[in-house]
Amino acid sequence: MSKAERRDPDSVDDVFGEDHQVLGALLERLRSAIPERSPEALATLEAFTLGLRAHMSWEEELLFPAVFAHATSAQKRSIESLEIDHERLRETLSSLHSSLAAGDFATARTLADWLETLLRGHNYDEEHGVYVEADQYLTEELRRRLIEQFRHASRKPRP
Repeated sequence: MSKAERRDPDSVDDVFGEDHQVLGALLERLRSAIPERSPEALATLEAFTLGLRAHMSWEEELLFPAVFAHATSAQKRSIESLEIDHERLRETLSSLHSSLAAGDFATARTLADWLETLLRGHNYDEEHGVYVEADQYLTEELRRRLIEQFRHASRKPRP
């Protein structure tokens, strides 16, 4: 049985790990377009940004507070660190957008590489921390509601 077949639709870890994969594919598409100086790079960045911002907003507004209410002191510090990561990601996205809009592909390539590095560590921390904690601490009903709110908020199509 494949991982997709074993995916639990009520598991924050499974659903958001899958969203990380979708966003990761968009980021790889972006990173491929930049060295080619492709006009597609900016549109791909905009799609990626839309998806990542929806993902982070959902976490900050709904998931993190729900888990924080049950978390240990160490887990609370981890959530606070994830929120700091989100700020760094937003700043990097903004700089990357400015670079691409100005046609500065050399800087854009460096920023896209940095973005990938940030996300690799950040996603690992979420998938081995707050997502697992959400599945532990939150009721199935609450997880379903949170996941449905995310799906509703992020229904904008991604190329």
